[in-house]
This record gives sequence, structure tokens and C-alpha cells, in this order.
Amino acid sequence: MSSAGSVVDTEKRILLEVNGAIATITLNRPHKLNALYPEMILRWLDLLEECRRDRSVRAIVLRGNGRAFCAGDDLAPEDRFKYGPPDVQTRLKTGYPRIVLELLTLRKPIVCMVQGYAVGAGFDIALACDFRIASEGTKVGAAYVNRGLGGGCTYLLPRYVGFGKATEMLLLGDFIDMDEALSLHLVNKVVPAAELEARTYELAERLAKGATQAIGAIKIARNQSLGADPVKGVEFQIGANVELMFHKDAREGPRAFSEKREPNFTGDWIDLQYDKLRDYD
Repeated sequence: MSSAGSVVDTEKRILLEVNGAIATITLNRPHKLNALYPEMILRWLDLLEECRRDRSVRAIVLRGNGRAFCAGDDLAPEDRFKYGPPDVQTRLKTGYPRIVLELLTLRKPIVCMVQGYAVGAGFDIALACDFRIASEGTKVGAAYVNRGLGGGCTYLLPRYVGFGKATEMLLLGDFIDMDEALSLHLVNKVVPAAELEARTYELAERLAKGATQAIGAIKIARNQSLGADPVKGVEFQIGANVELMFHKDAREGPRAFSEKREPNFTGDWIDLQYDKLRDYD
């Protein structure tokens, strides 16, 4: 299939399903190991925006149909250089790095269900999620250097594994298995393939019952603190807590603790408007 597929065809290649408080975004190009082409990326961004705006959605699962989560960008020669000049701003607006940024700043928890392969852009996108549940036998890797490419994973990977190990993975392009990935904290859990879906949604359901606004504030403060000096880092931390004082969950949590019961978090706010919250991103 050419990457210049029809809108209808692209809609079939990446799907959104909302079940209760959990939204599932599914890559559905199994014959290409869910490799991404430009229209898929743009549709993915649209679906993430739907999840951002839908107040009923309190957790998101990313998954891929078939043998792989995502094999990265589709590198078919006729597609790679077709969509505008290969400049930084174009890639930031329409390339997969925009998905990475959206996942990092989306104020809702995101669980990535990884099976088979998460390679290149697929690996980078998985790293941008808050949790990764992987099946046994899965392999992950940056692998850009093997295709004469570079730049991918260079922001997130060193923050997971350190400068030295990231350099090794980026410059050699080798895949790593799940034993090593687990030891490096690149995945949170490794489970048998038969249990992958159940274990993923078990975590998603737990997160969906959590303090949604607190999770969002924590994610933003975490992002802001990366590379910040200690004073600014603590300021970001304080800012997150100040913001949360305007939300019902910040009252429900202490009340439930004092009443010795499980909290009933709703993700609702008291005075702030939802659109204004997006300015904090």
C-alpha cells in the first residue's frame, strides 16, 4: 500500500475505541508490522486530541494488531522524501516526534502494550508512554543507525538507561531482549503472550480509577524538571500541587484517608475550566 492512501483507508489503519474510562488506540497495519506513514501519523495526532478533550477518558492504551507493536516509520523509498522538505519544523509538526511530544504532555496516563517488535519510531513512541507491558520474546531497539538514519530516541533513551548504555544502543543499533529491557527499566513488566492483554488492561483500569488531575500535573512537572536546576525543579513540583488544590480529588483523597476508605476519584475540577488547563502544557 502506498503511503498516499485514501482517508478512508488510513482510518482503517489506526483505530480508536472508548470503553468506559479507557480509550484504546490500535495500529492496524499488521502486514507491515504497523509501520507508520505520514497520514497515519496525522490521524494518530487527531485521535490523541480526541482523547485529550474527552473528559470521560481517564486512561489510554496504545497497541498494535498482529506480530508487532510498531516497526517504526515506513521506509519505502517513494514515501520517505515525498512529504515536504526534510526540515526540523516540518518533522515536528507532521512526523512521529510530534506523537512523542503529545504523549509526554497528555495529562492522562498512557499504557503501551508491546509485542513482537518496537523498533525505531515505534520504540521511541513506546518510551514516551507512562508504562510499557511487554510479552515474552519481544525485541526493542533504536536501530536508526542501521538504516543510515539518526536522531530518534536520543532524547528519551539516555534518560532511561544512562549516557553510556544509550550510546551503545544508538551507535550499534542492536535489538535487546526482554530480560535486558526489564533490567534497564525500558519496560515495566514482561508477561506471557497469553496474558498480555489482560495484564495491560488491568493496569489501565487501575489508572483510570486514579486521581486523573494529579497524574496530569505530575507528568507535566516531571517533564519540566528534566534538565532543570534543583530550585526550578522544586518550583515545578510546588506549582503542580498548587494547581491541584482547585480539583475535587485533592479534597477526596485526604477525606477518604481520614475516613479509612478507598478514595472515589473523579478527575473533576472545582474552578478551573478544561481548556485553561491545556495552557499549562
